[in-house]
Amino acid sequence: MTCGYGRSMGPSSSGRREWFPPPAIGSWWMSARDDPLTGFVAWPGFFARLPGMLAEHLHAGRSVGFAIGEVNDLSGYIEGLSAADARAVGHLAGVELVTRLGATARDWLHDDDVRDGCLATFGRGEIVLVAVARSETAFVSHVGRLRAGLMDALPRNVSFVATVLDARSVPHSVANDAWRDFCVQVIGRVERALFAQTSARRHHRPSLPIVTISVR
Repeated sequence: MTCGYGRSMGPSSSGRREWFPPPAIGSWWMSARDDPLTGFVAWPGFFARLPGMLAEHLHAGRSVGFAIGEVNDLSGYIEGLSAADARAVGHLAGVELVTRLGATARDWLHDDDVRDGCLATFGRGEIVLVAVARSETAFVSHVGRLRAGLMDALPRNVSFVATVLDARSVPHSVANDAWRDFCVQVIGRVERALFAQTSARRHHRPSLPIVTISVR
C-alpha cells in the first residue's frame, strides 16, 4: 500500500490533511483520508482496507490486536460545561478534547514499541487501534500504555475493549469474499462489549478500564 503521510500540515493534492506524527506505522500506512480533528485514519478508508490487511497478516502467521476505546460520557462533559457557564460553548471544548486525544494517541504510537499498527476513528470520541501483536499480553500492554497517556492528557476517563486475532480466530468458511463480513463480526463483538461497559457505568455497576475478549 502506498503512503501519503508526511510532515506538512497543509492539504495534499488529494484534498486530505497531512499529520505529523502520522496515524499509522509499518505495513498499516495507507493512502486514506484523515479525520480532521484527531488526525486518525477516517473510518471509510480504514474499513475498506481492513479485510485485506487482516487476511494478509493472519495468513502469514502473525497475530493482530484490535481495540476500540471511547471517551466516557463525552456528551455529558459538553453539556456540563455549558450548564456551568452560560458563556461557555461546550462543543468547542469537546472539539479541543477530541483534538488532544488525537495528538496524544499519535505521539504514543510513535513513542511506544509498536512497529506495525494504525489508529482510526468512527468520527466522534472513539479511538480504534489495530496492530501486529507478539501476544495477547503484549497487545493489552500496548492498550494499557495508550490509555494511561490519554488519562494524563484528558479531563475524562477512557475505556477500551481489546481482542487479539490469529489463524485460530478465523472460521474455515472465511474465503476471500468473506473477510469483510468477518471484520464486521469482530468489530461488532468488541463494540458490544464496550457498550456493556458503558451501560454498567451508567447504572453504577462494576466496570473495567480495559476489557479483553476472545472472538474464537
